[in-house]
Amino acid sequence: MKEDSQKPKENTMCKRVLRPRTAALTNPSQKTSHGRGKMPTEIFPENQPTLETSTNKHRLQKPATDVNDTVWKLPEGMKSPSIPAVNPFGLRSCNMVHRLYHASLSISQGSRLKQAVVQPYIQQLRNFRIQHTTSPFDRRVTALEWHPTLPKTLAVASKSGDLIMWNYENTAKFNLSKGVGKGGAITNMTFDLMDPSGVYTSSNEGTVCRHCLGKDGDRHIFLDTHSMDRWYCSLSANYARNLLIAGDNSGNLTLMERKSGKRLWTRRLHKSKATHCEFNSRCDWLLATASTDKMVKMWDVRMMSDRKSALYILHHNRPINSAYFSPDCTRLLTTDQYGELRIYAGPLWDRMERSISHPHRFFQHLTPIKATWHPLYDLVVVGRYPDENFPSYQEEESRTIDVFDANSGDMVCQLLDPSVSGIISLNKFSASGDSLASGMGYSMLIWTDVVRLQQIQSEKLQKTPQENGSDSRVSRLPLSNPAPRRRRRRRRDEDDDIGAMKQRLKGKMAKR
Repeated sequence: MKEDSQKPKENTMCKRVLRPRTAALTNPSQKTSHGRGKMPTEIFPENQPTLETSTNKHRLQKPATDVNDTVWKLPEGMKSPSIPAVNPFGLRSCNMVHRLYHASLSISQGSRLKQAVVQPYIQQLRNFRIQHTTSPFDRRVTALEWHPTLPKTLAVASKSGDLIMWNYENTAKFNLSKGVGKGGAITNMTFDLMDPSGVYTSSNEGTVCRHCLGKDGDRHIFLDTHSMDRWYCSLSANYARNLLIAGDNSGNLTLMERKSGKRLWTRRLHKSKATHCEFNSRCDWLLATASTDKMVKMWDVRMMSDRKSALYILHHNRPINSAYFSPDCTRLLTTDQYGELRIYAGPLWDRMERSISHPHRFFQHLTPIKATWHPLYDLVVVGRYPDENFPSYQEEESRTIDVFDANSGDMVCQLLDPSVSGIISLNKFSASGDSLASGMGYSMLIWTDVVRLQQIQSEKLQKTPQENGSDSRVSRLPLSNPAPRRRRRRRRDEDDDIGAMKQRLKGKMAKR
């Protein structure tokens, strides 16, 4: 027993267990920075116990006294700070370079690409100020329309039936067509695209006419009710099918030939006043009509028989002032008589794409406010009539012109000039979008980018007379052949003139 106790004990803790090594290189081609392959690692079976050294045992038994091992706890009553999830700036940016880069990476763009396209124009739109104004009427403006071929000319109509062709760069000159006065308000008008000197109009006088605003100034009457109790409120022309349609205050729509005015049929398609009608320029058989019966109806002109023949009926909460197709004819913008703008998307027109809350309530002695499209971008422009009962009303709210993004429904710009304070009912952009025409009471306003105009004027003033005229470099070029010929001709002409003068003098002397 003593001998056994005197035998030295084997150090089992330091005894190494030899096991077969297996190459654990997952990829034989992987190498270290020194150019050699990775060292193989040992793989231990799951059931075989692992080797425990004194150091490992010490670590397992070590209490958590190190700073890194301490678990920090918040005091009672405090909550951990919430970090909001924010997309990277590159994904939120509307910069065109960022958008094109994401498109190259096949990243979903959504509406960001459209916003990147329109963003430079919005920056320019914020610099719009009133450049020209005129008040040629004795009553308020009721309709306006840009000339289709003259970019700085528009037609303006008044409540008394007066109609003028106005070039805002030459404010002293008007082509005036005198109206009947009280009760002859022009409710709607459109240019004759085949002959831009002509304008189709509908009026409270009960007539649908074609005015010639040229030198003749004649008027061709297509429809006449001969009654002050029934008048026409809306008008639209279809050039592909040579049609003209007009709606009256009883809900009747009359279809006629555009050139001759021959009546084709008259049908009551709405229960009350047909405030707006418009043909789709891309789909020539599609017609949209709006009424104070709180409905917008889509029609196929080839199959219009009664109210039940409508393709789509778009119900609204309030009576409707207008329903305009977008420039690409894929959307429909409606304006009610209180505080809502709606955008419907085709070809299934019963799907409402967007609803925008905006104060523009109806008032009897105010031209109805109508929202219109921008000709190049998906923007909507409409005048604001502040209302204290409106949910988003703010104290001392200004009567501005609001511009909305049709894709998001957000307001991107507000136009306000300190020199005017009235309610601006009518707003229409020019064909290029560089000017905005507005009707405010008795006055007409033209908005343009004043900053851009100042830059152009300063550049013109900085130019020298030589730069404004012929190029100085061209005048300095040596002309070998033409110059001597001109000199010779001039010399011959001069010689001929001198000879003729000598002969005249000789004749006079001989007479004496």
